[in-house]
Amino acid sequence: MPVKLDTTVLLYVIFIAGVTISLVLGALSWARTSALLLPLPTWVPALATLNSPTTILTLIATRILFTRLNNDTAHNHQWNTISGILNHAQTAISTIVATLALAYLFPDRILSCNLEQQWQGFFKSKNSQAIRSIQDELQCCGLRSIHDRAWPFKDRTHGDNACELQLGYQRSCFAPWREYQQRTSWMVFAAAVFVLAAKIAFVRISSHRMSWMSTGSVNRRSGYQRILQPEVQDEGDGENGIPEEPRRTLLPQSNTEHANHWDVD
Repeated sequence: MPVKLDTTVLLYVIFIAGVTISLVLGALSWARTSALLLPLPTWVPALATLNSPTTILTLIATRILFTRLNNDTAHNHQWNTISGILNHAQTAISTIVATLALAYLFPDRILSCNLEQQWQGFFKSKNSQAIRSIQDELQCCGLRSIHDRAWPFKDRTHGDNACELQLGYQRSCFAPWREYQQRTSWMVFAAAVFVLAAKIAFVRISSHRMSWMSTGSVNRRSGYQRILQPEVQDEGDGENGIPEEPRRTLLPQSNTEHANHWDVD
């Protein structure tokens, strides 16, 4: 037997799942970007992480204040303007985050170029800690090959194979680093999409609730009219001069025969 799923329940599921997934994906992408020093700007996953709770808190606060200020037209209009600006701004932030995440994915040559420039910047500035951190996280040596700009850097006491000899890693870092960059960018994109889905679900839930409340109010008013209608009708009958059923007054029954005999002898 097919199970009938209520639309409101489905919207609540989408809302809760969207908020949770968006927050988790945003936090994971932020952590990976910081740990692996990916070429993706750190503020992009940071925005993806923080945009989820701020968007939801704004929606809930808007709904609560709208209910409390329902009879206060001036303050209600003012808060509607502020909340509208905030909602549009948060939607724009989600769109920008999703667009930037895709920009660091496509085309493929741009992705490879970003990784190359990032590694080259670390190597040129002799940032041994950054390169060593990437190598330790991914268990690799160098970028394009195990001898390509690997740490320990080549000098009088170290050759190109110093990383391979000291750390024992047998693969280059380009392929796994590139894979993490792709996964992280997709996670940021998904976080932005899920928070938008949660926002749409919340708006639909609010509209359903308002529709339900309006229908209930109309039903209550019609019920009152049905209750009052017979009384009005009765009053109207009396006022319009329609003859009513004659009322009879019952008097005590009296005896018409009395024994009043005078015996005259």
